[in-house]
Amino acid sequence: MNTTTSHGHRKAADTAFERGLLRRLPFVFFGGCAIASLPPLLARAMAWAGLGADPTASITTADIFGISVALLTWTTVGTLAIACGILLIMKGPAYFADSYPLDDADRPDPPKQD
Repeated sequence: MNTTTSHGHRKAADTAFERGLLRRLPFVFFGGCAIASLPPLLARAMAWAGLGADPTASITTADIFGISVALLTWTTVGTLAIACGILLIMKGPAYFADSYPLDDADRPDPPKQD
């Protein structure tokens, strides 16, 4: 759906990719944290059920993996949030240049001779 303004420019909602990304970041954050918690929970469930050779080593390995995935998720989401915030600030309220029609757009004035 390409909506345009009266001057033929796209509306701000169509050009603001970072706004959509900012709306999705909380879901990515909590989803990544949930995924990061699965290996430690699974290792503890396997140790409780008596499966596996060395439960202490598997729990430690799963904890390290879960912490590393959680930290990766946090830093990625934080970096993307900062980048989107910077883009929103830099763009400001106007998302396109020269939004006003020129009076002499069809026939420009001839250059003035000194």
